[in-house]
Amino acid sequence: MAIDAESDLESHPGEGMLLKNPRSSMATEDIRLWRYLYGIPPSMEIRVPTAHERVDWVVPGWVAIYELMMKDGMRFPIPRLLRDVCDHYEIAPSQLMPNAWRVLMSLESLSVRHGVDCELGEVLFSYYLKEHDKDKGRFKLIARVGRSPIVICLRTNDRGWKDRFVFVRGDLVWGLRGPGGVSGHWKATSRDFNRALPSGMIAEERTRQLLDITVGERDYRVALSEENLRASRLWDFVEERPDLMSGRINIPSAKEAKLMMKGAASSSQRGKKRKRVVLADTRVVDDPEAYKQSNIEAASAAVGKSQSTGSGEPSPGKAKKAKGKSTEGGDSVVVPMPSDGSVYSDPSFVKDATEALLLPADRKRLSEIGPVQSAEWSCSHAYQALMRWTHLRSQITAQEKRNVDLTASNATLRKSNEKLAVQLEELRSRNEELSSNNTKLVDQNAKILGQLDEVKEELRVEKATSASLRTEVESITAEAQAIAVNAILSARAELMAEFKKGEHSSWDLDEEIRTWEKRQTLMAGGEVS
Repeated sequence: MAIDAESDLESHPGEGMLLKNPRSSMATEDIRLWRYLYGIPPSMEIRVPTAHERVDWVVPGWVAIYELMMKDGMRFPIPRLLRDVCDHYEIAPSQLMPNAWRVLMSLESLSVRHGVDCELGEVLFSYYLKEHDKDKGRFKLIARVGRSPIVICLRTNDRGWKDRFVFVRGDLVWGLRGPGGVSGHWKATSRDFNRALPSGMIAEERTRQLLDITVGERDYRVALSEENLRASRLWDFVEERPDLMSGRINIPSAKEAKLMMKGAASSSQRGKKRKRVVLADTRVVDDPEAYKQSNIEAASAAVGKSQSTGSGEPSPGKAKKAKGKSTEGGDSVVVPMPSDGSVYSDPSFVKDATEALLLPADRKRLSEIGPVQSAEWSCSHAYQALMRWTHLRSQITAQEKRNVDLTASNATLRKSNEKLAVQLEELRSRNEELSSNNTKLVDQNAKILGQLDEVKEELRVEKATSASLRTEVESITAEAQAIAVNAILSARAELMAEFKKGEHSSWDLDEEIRTWEKRQTLMAGGEVS
């Protein structure tokens, strides 16, 4: 429901990040247009900001949404990837610049339609968030260095959109997943913008699959067309109505949208005030497309001639009659197209050419309704033909620009392919060099292993020899100790025997002690005095 703009709400200024922060130029009348144009159900509340509220204000329970988001094809609930990015960086959806939400919606459209999983990890693998240099508080989604952008042909001249916003609330705003950690108001974030999630080879493979989609389909204008948006489930909750303008809306002003809505609403009431003429809807012609094109060309030629005549310029040449003839049948009409445009200055030719545009059934009906209503019907159809011609001209111009963009993209891709070919050749050469080095290393490794085996064998032999020597030394040591002990015991026994027999009177104890000391000195390496 629409809420009065002057109602008392508990809103207050935010962190004041924006230097240029215009008030909203939306009116209560625009809310009805939003519901009509974008299929917003009555269960969602929409209100126009008050005179003092700004887009970065804290309005509890409400979320700021720009009109340009809806024109670019966003519908409720807010798309999943857009919600996930805002949740990860702790920002509000309205803090994103237009190309950021175009990229996120296009990625979700491509992901669903081509069966490639695209989550937050894949987004941050190819893109990162960067705060606007001049417009602080707003964020751009930039392709990482060395990574190819998945979504292409983005706009660079968005203007006049920052004062076109409203506040919305309701369960449908976020859908079943809810807002999560997404903020409804603007605030500074402490997140590392340039840091990618640790997704590894999976994100790289999914990104490659998205980049394999044709360049034409990765154009955001194609990804966000009505057909693709409905196929991607981004419009699951949007009612499909023939009279509803959908897709990327291009309405210069709310006044024109109002007139369009008024015309659609009153179409069923036509004919009540005065008699209207309705021509047969079931027309059968030999070539419907040629017939339609002939009407458009005739109207465009007439307009061009009237402009030329009105400016005072002379006719491009002498008036000539068309060489062809108009042929009528019960269900077909043949329209001759003159090769010389100067014939349109001849009133009689214009009259004949105009009559030739009518089917026999229409001519009969017009003759019955009179000249006034016939003129009104003719003017209406002439205006429609002129509008079609103008639309075709704009489409041709847009297509030419797309062709130029595609040509530039192809040239860029060709240069990239050439660089990649050179890099591939370098990689192949490097691979061959590494293979040769690897072979040499394998041979050297085998040689070293052989030498190592020889050293191990030598060590084993030396170890066995050392063990044998150790055994011999231990045996000799044991024998020497036994001999010494035996000698000591023998000498002691002999001395004891002499002492017992009384033969010790001849012992010279002092001399024996001195002899023993000299021997000890010699064994110690000293000199004997």
